[in-house]
Amino acid sequence: MFEKFTDRARQVVVLAQEEARLLRHNYIGTEHVLLGVADQGDGPAAAVLAEAGLTPEAIRAEIETTIGRGVEPPSGHIMFTPGVKKSFEQAMREAMKDGSGKIAPAHLLLSILRQGDCAAVLLITKMGHDPQRLGARVSELGTAEPAPPPAVTRTLSAAAGSAVAPVAGLVRAVPALDRYARSLDEAARLGKLNPVAGRDEEIGRLIRVLSRRTRNNAILTGEPGSGRLAVAEGLAQLIARGEVPQNLKTKRLYVVEFGLIAAGASGRAEAEWRVTSLLTSIRERGDVIAVTEELAPFAGMPGDHGGVLGAFVRSALERQELQLISTATPPVLGEQLARDPRLAAVVQRVAVEAPDVSGAVEMLEATRLRFAEHHHVRIDPDLLNVVVSLAAELGTLPASALDLLDEACAGAGESGVLGESDVRDAVARLRDR
Repeated sequence: MFEKFTDRARQVVVLAQEEARLLRHNYIGTEHVLLGVADQGDGPAAAVLAEAGLTPEAIRAEIETTIGRGVEPPSGHIMFTPGVKKSFEQAMREAMKDGSGKIAPAHLLLSILRQGDCAAVLLITKMGHDPQRLGARVSELGTAEPAPPPAVTRTLSAAAGSAVAPVAGLVRAVPALDRYARSLDEAARLGKLNPVAGRDEEIGRLIRVLSRRTRNNAILTGEPGSGRLAVAEGLAQLIARGEVPQNLKTKRLYVVEFGLIAAGASGRAEAEWRVTSLLTSIRERGDVIAVTEELAPFAGMPGDHGGVLGAFVRSALERQELQLISTATPPVLGEQLARDPRLAAVVQRVAVEAPDVSGAVEMLEATRLRFAEHHHVRIDPDLLNVVVSLAAELGTLPASALDLLDEACAGAGESGVLGESDVRDAVARLRDR
């Protein structure tokens, strides 16, 4: 399929594929191809998008708002949507029309802009731009490509089952931090995080650890469901409001998807290149605190190729080029630190215990209005005691209570008021799940 693509056009497809993985989408749509064009940063196609303010960050944010992120990272090959296949066919016609005979990124962008009803065009229109005017601007600038960058070979995954030759001249146009991580404090500034209550002590301890000169990396220890990551989210909200010590006011929290780095690497060399790119990006920024779950870089995940991630991340922690917040259960952390004394020398524990009933009620009260607004129901504050009492039998608080409240609201009747019967019905459904 890709023998008629220039190297830079194949780069767009690679970038589109990785954007889809980053967004946890199990398909490659025209919106991902649009993002891949913007990711390149040079050439006429990317220039037209940049002129219009359609930056990778803006497009990615609109995709997350309009389409959303997936739940699980996709595994195996990611298929092209019919819209993308149609755009490839149209791009070939565009290339034949101008006599080049090879599909360039500008041809890909033109083919998308001229579809009219694809996801990318709908996003562009929603963002306040005229696809026809953008297409005219692409035609005006032409399809000539800039000189190829220094050669870096990369194999494009066999999307849709098609074998593709290595791509010469491929560089990662998107900073590795943006590719493999998402900004937690930016999500806080946009109001996308749930309010955090009842965790002042844990957040205070986390702030003290991060403020230290040495051993300033924190492991939030507790059972799954106890709200460990919520402590990091609480810190992100304090940073967004400027309510942290001076040395943390300029810090930025990023949730790093180490699984994406490992899963997409074709071999040890590429895994090393990916993690080095990420750590270089973090070091150059100088203000990043990486957030991850379950000791991800040290967990020996599939595709890690002999512990590459853990070795590189541990060295960065020792050189104080990286600050890290992670989570772990107490037994797992104990085993890991016993095996890895070098890691033990650079991290500290922050205990996150499951709340009691009154604490869990306080946490639910903080998010009650969010659930009510989302589900368009009224939730009586007194009902939260019932939710927590029943949720305690289902799993660890507060996660089990939040899950039960969400399920109960989703199944609430047309009265628009959440009742105890809705909660008990939700308990039965969750037990059968």
